[in-house]
Formats: sequence, structure tokens, C-alpha cells
Amino acid sequence: MDKQLLVQMELLRDKMVETAMLKQNLLHRDVITLSQSLDKIIVQVQEERRLLTQAN
Repeated sequence: MDKQLLVQMELLRDKMVETAMLKQNLLHRDVITLSQSLDKIIVQVQEERRLLTQAN
């Protein structure tokens, strides 16, 4: 699995939480944009894990 993806995922998560706290609104467009970006990475990581599991 790509360690860089995991690092990127953690950085995005931290930024999303920080932005939500600063904006005091989970529905702020910046928070939603970060969340959607994070979702894409999570799906990518899950797909990689699924493929690795199938290969073994």
C-alpha cells in the first residue's frame, strides 16, 4: 500500500477538522470540499487493500 496516500489522508483529515473548528460549521463549503477529497483517497486506499487481499 502506498504510504504516501496514508500520509496525505492524515494531513487532509487534520486540515478538515481544523477548518471545521475555525469555521464552526461542518457544512461550510471548505469543510465539505476537504471531506470530499478525503473520501476519494479513502476509497482509493480501500480499493488497493481489496486488490492486495484478492492477490493473496
